[in-house]
Amino acid sequence: MRILITLMLLLAGAAQAEKACFLRYAEFEEKVPHMDLDLCPGSNARPEEVFCRIALSGADVLIYEFRHTDGEPCLARVDRYAFNDFVARFGVNYTRP
Repeated sequence: MRILITLMLLLAGAAQAEKACFLRYAEFEEKVPHMDLDLCPGSNARPEEVFCRIALSGADVLIYEFRHTDGEPCLARVDRYAFNDFVARFGVNYTRP
């Protein structure tokens, strides 16, 4: 019974954490070196719903995706690609749409 209660509390905590903003864009903007992207690579989401930022970390490319929630952009996910995998998937040129 204690295991069941503990599991229920963990699940409730995870659901609550999902609603909370892990990292606000304002905090990210000032602390993480990055470049702005007009569109999120590989995403079908509309720009009014999400926006992305790109950064290099060693030989990896990081794509940070932010969603507009409660009037404040919040980090929704981070995708990590090996540089060569990123280039193979998305190309080497970036042109504004």
